[in-house]
Amino acid sequence: MVNQLNTKYWLNPCFGFVLVMMFFWACSEKNAPESSKDELYPYAVFQAVPFSEVKIKDSFWSPKIDTIAQKTLPLVWNLAKAQGRMENFKIVAGLSDKEYAIRNSPDAPVHKLIEAAAYTLTNAENPGLEAAIDSIIHIMELAQSPNGYLHTQFMLDKDDPRAPTKKKAIKTFGFGKEDQWKSAYTEWPHGYSQLFTAGHMFEAAVAYYRATGKKSYLEMSIKLADHLLDKFQDEEFLKNYADHPEVEIGLMKLYEVTGKQEYVGLANRISRHVKFVRPVDLNKEQAILPLDQQREAFGHCVRTAYVYSGATDVVMATGDKELEKAMHSLWDNIVGKKMYIHGGTGNGSSAEQHGFDYDLPIYPTYSECCANIAQGQWNHRMNLLTGNAKYADLLEHEMYNAALSGISLDGQKFFYSNKLNVGLEGRKGKHGGVRETYFFCCPSKLPSFVSGIGKWIYAKSHNTLVVNQYVGSKLVTRVGKDDFRMKMKSAIPWEGSAELTIEQPTSKEMTLKLRVPSWVRSNQPFQDGLYYFERDYKNQFAIMLNGTEMSQPKIEEGYISITKKWKKGDQVTIYFNMPIRKVLSDPKLVFNKGRVALMRGPLLYCLEGADNHFDVTRFVLNENQAVEAGYDDDLLGGTVVLTGLGSVADDNVNFKAIPYFLWQNRGIHKMATLLIRNPKEIYQEDDSLNNEHNTNG
Repeated sequence: MVNQLNTKYWLNPCFGFVLVMMFFWACSEKNAPESSKDELYPYAVFQAVPFSEVKIKDSFWSPKIDTIAQKTLPLVWNLAKAQGRMENFKIVAGLSDKEYAIRNSPDAPVHKLIEAAAYTLTNAENPGLEAAIDSIIHIMELAQSPNGYLHTQFMLDKDDPRAPTKKKAIKTFGFGKEDQWKSAYTEWPHGYSQLFTAGHMFEAAVAYYRATGKKSYLEMSIKLADHLLDKFQDEEFLKNYADHPEVEIGLMKLYEVTGKQEYVGLANRISRHVKFVRPVDLNKEQAILPLDQQREAFGHCVRTAYVYSGATDVVMATGDKELEKAMHSLWDNIVGKKMYIHGGTGNGSSAEQHGFDYDLPIYPTYSECCANIAQGQWNHRMNLLTGNAKYADLLEHEMYNAALSGISLDGQKFFYSNKLNVGLEGRKGKHGGVRETYFFCCPSKLPSFVSGIGKWIYAKSHNTLVVNQYVGSKLVTRVGKDDFRMKMKSAIPWEGSAELTIEQPTSKEMTLKLRVPSWVRSNQPFQDGLYYFERDYKNQFAIMLNGTEMSQPKIEEGYISITKKWKKGDQVTIYFNMPIRKVLSDPKLVFNKGRVALMRGPLLYCLEGADNHFDVTRFVLNENQAVEAGYDDDLLGGTVVLTGLGSVADDNVNFKAIPYFLWQNRGIHKMATLLIRNPKEIYQEDDSLNNEHNTNG
């Protein structure tokens, strides 16, 4: 049943003049043909299972997806409208005489909201939402240039009476037709975000097509992509161009539904050669190299993860060995030397960038929501490329920690930076540990992360189905030559059990690959990272097939494989032990000396002042103190909490820890994730959040 309040939010009189037309237009649309190729990525070990083949039914994630659909999307849609972002499309389409609202990347967040909406429509019908999306898509169609160009910031004449009057913004970001495809490294950020916006449009269009079968938005994107093929065919022009990455990801998504190899070629050239480094970045000599020659990650943390994601798609499609070598080297550098314990990146150096190796101060951490989500996107692709579960492990870690923490429980407020330890001094807004209701990159990205969680659960290969994330869901896909249906129930992250039920028999033997998480099979929260468990609890798990326990199942590349001819009703049940783990850091991380963190299953925990009547940033968890877990139905919507005994200034205190992603939902309090273990060893950092960390390496 459609939520009437939700429908009221979405249907607005400003769209009324097109609604009748939209009804006939939507009814007349037919599915655009997906590529007929079985393997668009022949050099990948696994193939992605599209989100449209997965319906989420999960006690943890489903309420969050409902919140996105019913509360978050209406909120941010109205914020986008209030900023003039929707009106800009009407202005360029000739449907409005208002002044153009110039902003940093004005169109991209609108495309991201459409992508998020597409994911929610896969899980629940929402006619009001769909009608609003169809309406803005139609206005975009009217605004698009005949040659395919679409970026409202650069489509009016500068002397147009509707042109913006904010001269400073125009000077900074550029405006007008003459700035189309004018973006230079030396003039950054003037004219940038054109490829960035195109990429988000392509991603959103493919998602909306897969969710609804409607092809208009997809056809607009193909038209723009073909324009890019023409504009960027000159190699020197391409190599001198500067922008924010994302178009590579979008082009590869278009390739998936069209099979057009030219899109792979363009994504390849752009990811290698377009300048994503900025004049303000550290170690520009490394970051400005062609991507296949880079071995250390430098530059803006969102940009790097985006371009690595698109480049990994290219490797899966082409098999390019040098580009693949770069992806592995860059992954090793970030995960092994530049990643915080919650999965965040960016050490507080100026301009939101990676710092130097092992330079990870606690208080200034940048760890932007978009960067954390982008790390998840990239690791999903690395898992597909290699078939190694360690990448799905890190994706899981991002899902439940550094990415999920960005949005409040009510879906109305957002972080920008995700802090690890925070005091009260200098506590200012979304950058400093206070979620806010605002609209730009993170509030437009977080909804698609939550509502699109289905695209990360499964993968497949010729005659194999892979379970990468244990999220309750119903799967309808094709494995080999068989149609395949399966249902999964999951108690993760609160308890370590999941149950898989086959709902359609297979005609021959098929392999089911089940990921054994890093926190079960290894001594690290995520493999090859900087963090390790104090005690080794390796391989405490059991797998039952139709009620009979499998004897010593073999783990290969992080997976257990079960091969059989499956019958309807066959059931696999998994039990992972979830002890409370104390997490220590590599000695090279001087800022973490004398500190410890707490984890249980995939969840990182923290102490917040709302639960503890002492200074949590001075709290000491001594080496041999026991910690217990218990479920609290009344706290923060229901959560597993950790309790135990510690000390503050030599006084014993009882503490309560909550999952990290739940902090700052009850007002502003001090918070600590990296707890003191030995007060004599700790590095003395200033807990003022206004201190930007700068380093000379």
